[in-house]
Amino acid sequence: MLKRVINEVKKYEYKLDLLWLILFPMFNVIYFITNHIHKEGFDLTIALDRMIPFVPIFIIPYVYWYLYMIIGFLILSLNDRKKYMRCILGLYLGMFFSYTIYLIFPTEIVRPTVTGNGILSSIVKIIYSLDRPFNCFPSLHVLGTYFIMRYTKKENSQYVYYYTQTVGILIILSTIFIKQHFVLDAVASMLIVELINIIVKKISEENLEKYLKIPYEIVERLTHKSQKFSEVSSNEKE
Repeated sequence: MLKRVINEVKKYEYKLDLLWLILFPMFNVIYFITNHIHKEGFDLTIALDRMIPFVPIFIIPYVYWYLYMIIGFLILSLNDRKKYMRCILGLYLGMFFSYTIYLIFPTEIVRPTVTGNGILSSIVKIIYSLDRPFNCFPSLHVLGTYFIMRYTKKENSQYVYYYTQTVGILIILSTIFIKQHFVLDAVASMLIVELINIIVKKISEENLEKYLKIPYEIVERLTHKSQKFSEVSSNEKE
């Protein structure tokens, strides 16, 4: 899937649209900061959470999320630039909103003790060690996944649609089955996506075009400055 998408991107006329994805890891830096602010948080455990067992194999779709997001945005960009832009803006708005919630309403989940030295258990232990049990509500994994699911349409490609929906459901379930999130975290994330979609759908086509042009304008300015610098350097040498 990834190789096929990359080959399409190489032939794609609007490659610079993808520069908008650079902000994604930058936003994750904010997550890291907010994850280390609080020492305790609210417990949102409900009866359903207690009924759901810890299932280590779900760490596979949980970790795959990072690749899923890249593939999802590449596909959206190739299929419909404006839809891609709406999804990107929606995701960043959702992340900003989530970080605000983390600051004013910190949550904390009690994780199970992971036993065994198998590869799945080992990966879970690594995730637990890197990600403190805070910033649960809402789930960024679910937020990003649900955005991709909502913006992938069956009419564009049935294969892509079934891929994003099936894998997306597994990722959402994984957040709960490896005890990274409460059930309410997942529900809240999907509700936030629906609310933000109402907002981004009101963005005019004209403004979407302006946002899409930003990376091209930046690259053009940098290229122009680079050429000027080269000319000045050449003149000085002469």
